[in-house]
This record gives sequence, structure tokens and C-alpha cells, in this order.
Amino acid sequence: MGQPTAWQNSKLPYVTDAVIAELETRFGKEALAQGGLRVQSTVDYDTQKLAEKTVKSAYSGLRGRMGRAKDLQIALVAVEPETHFIKAMAGGVDYNKSQLNRVTISRRQPGSAFKPFVYYSAFASGKYTPDSSIEDRPISLRDGAGFYSPKNYGGGFSGSMSIRQAVASSANIPAVLIGSRVGLNKVIEDAKQMGIKTPLQSVLSLPLGSVDVTPLDMAVGYATLASNGWYSEPTAILRVTNVRGDVLLDNTPKPQQVLDPWAAASTSSVLTSVVQGGTGKSAYLGRPTAGKTGTTDNERNVWFVGYVPQLATAVWIGDDANRSLGKGISGGLCRSHLALFYESGHQKYASGKLPLSFPIPPSQAGKTAKILGFDPIAAGG
Repeated sequence: MGQPTAWQNSKLPYVTDAVIAELETRFGKEALAQGGLRVQSTVDYDTQKLAEKTVKSAYSGLRGRMGRAKDLQIALVAVEPETHFIKAMAGGVDYNKSQLNRVTISRRQPGSAFKPFVYYSAFASGKYTPDSSIEDRPISLRDGAGFYSPKNYGGGFSGSMSIRQAVASSANIPAVLIGSRVGLNKVIEDAKQMGIKTPLQSVLSLPLGSVDVTPLDMAVGYATLASNGWYSEPTAILRVTNVRGDVLLDNTPKPQQVLDPWAAASTSSVLTSVVQGGTGKSAYLGRPTAGKTGTTDNERNVWFVGYVPQLATAVWIGDDANRSLGKGISGGLCRSHLALFYESGHQKYASGKLPLSFPIPPSQAGKTAKILGFDPIAAGG
């Protein structure tokens, strides 16, 4: 079935396709083909155009550096933490050349960008805080008939370090150790609660992002962290009415507290360390910013997923045929472009009368900002 006539030649084609897919799920293809629906989208036009500009600019700057990646593509999606509304969606570099929406359809390994879900589970267990010590040393974990011996990106080991330091430096061994101790099934359960809809496998390399997810999965998961664990079903549709004005669908958010708020706040705290002085420092805006880089084996996928208090965004760069992007390519490619995206849109998402710090949960017995390592001053409060 083709698009309804009124939606052909859309100025926001990736958004239109996503809206149509959501409408088909809600109402069925036949009802959609009959027409008569009036759809109000959650997407903000200015933010959407900025996302498209960011993707095209990044592509222009990277194309010449990646000779082996013949099908280089970039995807960006932005989700509002308070509502989980999709505010922008660029599913590729050029819709006229490729209609595949990589935001919602393409599943790729997120690499280290998955680690925050593991550390959230650790904090939620009550056994760890951002300042807890963890070993970065050679390990071998039994894996079926053999052993799994993860390595760090640079090949070396740093010994004892805090979880905050492990996240900031993107050390692999601490994440694998934490995952094995809190339980991989628990990590999967928590990730699902945050909004990861793609099925995840309980494998020892899960903490290092060896499973496939979509950019939308990642943006929604980080949005749930940014809101201290409040989750609403993500959507690109605000409201649908018929020609008489009858409301057929009202997606007013119905947020549910799905995470421990202090564990979520602690995760945000360590992710601010990534941006302020770790692997994501080129994304630091001089205001509350949290995020994590991700790079997979052989540099096939690079990511940066991050958030300011008002917006969570995932940026993915890769090759449609899953070719390597080239030696030395890392998630830093994404984080710098995401910084430009936020900086360009700072009037809407990083300044003005909007919140200038990440929310701190209400006080709970035995849980304080100091104990959990959450520093409101460092976070911009």
C-alpha cells in the first residue's frame, strides 16, 4: 500500500513514515487507506530541521575519511524525557536515496553505550555507589565449555578504580564484572523497563553492548534515566481525530515510575563525568550534560547517546552493509556532532527558563546525594 495522497511529498519524510507505521499498528492498514484522519505529531519542526542539518553536516565532514564504508549512514533521534515524545528523527542522510528509517528499523550493536544500563542495575541493587571500587584486571569467566576473557580497548589494565572512573574511561572489565555479579537477566529486565524493546540475549558480553538495538531503543532508555526513572510509551503521535473532530487517539503521557530514582540519578551522575572529562568530553556544553560513547569491534558502529535535562538523543554512524568505518574511528565522531546539535538548539533545550540541572530525587532513608555520589553542583545545580 502506498502512502495516503495527503502525506506524499512530505517535508519530513522519515517522520511521516514513522507516523504511518504507528497509525497502521493502532488502526490497521485498511482504516488508514480510507483517509479522514487528522494527525498531530509530537515532533518539533525546528528541532527536526536541526537534526537533519546535523546529520547532513556530519556526513559531509566524514565521507572523505571513510573510503571503505561505501554505504556510510548516520541516524539521529531525540526523545523528551518528561513525556517520552519523539521530538526529532533523522533516519538517514538522504531520504530520496534511501527510505530505510535506521532510527526505528536498523538494529546494531551499541558497544559501550550499553554500559549505563549495567551500572544502573548495580546501583539499584543497593550494593554499589558511583564511588565503589571495582577491579580493572585480566579476568576469565566460564562460558559454556570455554572461557570468556574480555579486553579493554587499549589492551592494558588500570587496577582498582571507582565505578565513576570506570565509566568515564569506558573500561570494559569493570562493566563485565558488574554484569556478572548483579546478574545479566536483571540487567535485561531493567533495560526493558527503561524502554529497550529489542529482545536481548543473556550473554557474558552483554555489558559491552554485543547485542543489537535500534537508535530509538537507546534514546528512550537514556530518556528514562534522565527523568529519574519515569517512563511513558514513546510515540511520534500526540493526537488523532476524524473529520468531525472526534478524538480517536490521545497520547497524553501517562508516566510510570519504573526505576529506583536514586539509582537512576546516580547513573546520570557518572554519565556527567564522561562528558566533563572522560571519553565524551567533546560533547560538554558547560551545562548539565550526560552521555556515553560506543564503538563496536572493527569500528563497524560508533555511537554517542546523551542527554541534557530536556532532551535525550542517540546518534549512530555506520555502514548499511556493516563494513568497518576504519581503524581508530570512535564514538567521538558522534559526540562532537551531538554537541553541535544541542548547542545550536540551546535556546530550546539548554538554557532559558527550563531546568538547568538534572532532577535530584526526594530524600529517602539512608539515601543522600553524598552517599550515592550525586553532586548537584557538578551536574549544574
